Amino acid sequence: MRNMYSGNRIPASIMQQFEVEIREDGAGVLAPYWLAVLERGRGKRKSNKDSGLALKMFGWMAKRNMFRSKTPAGQMAEARALTWYINKYGNKHFRSGTFVDIYTSAREQLTETVGRKYFLASEQITHSIL
Repeated sequence: MRNMYSGNRIPASIMQQFEVEIREDGAGVLAPYWLAVLERGRGKRKSNKDSGLALKMFGWMAKRNMFRSKTPAGQMAEARALTWYINKYGNKHFRSGTFVDIYTSAREQLTETVGRKYFLASEQITHSIL
């Protein structure tokens, strides 16, 4: 797993959400379900159910002082407009079609390694039985 994203460090708040789980039958890394958004971007909406993105976008824009309007109603309208655009076309990362490998290749390598070790162990058990 890489802690860099498009040349920038992934925030510690996101990295803390990764957990290593060790069980009796093995181990694994638990990652947030939305991790693919960091790698591929946020795509077009597939349902018309309100996801609450407009309020999140409002907070994000306020934190960065991105509003042109001075009234709260105008600022909310700007956040809704940006939300509408993202819902219709996807965010900039998604539209660019770039893939930033953060987790996928590490997961595939781990899966392959575990698969090989499992195969070798099962082969040894089979040979010891015969």
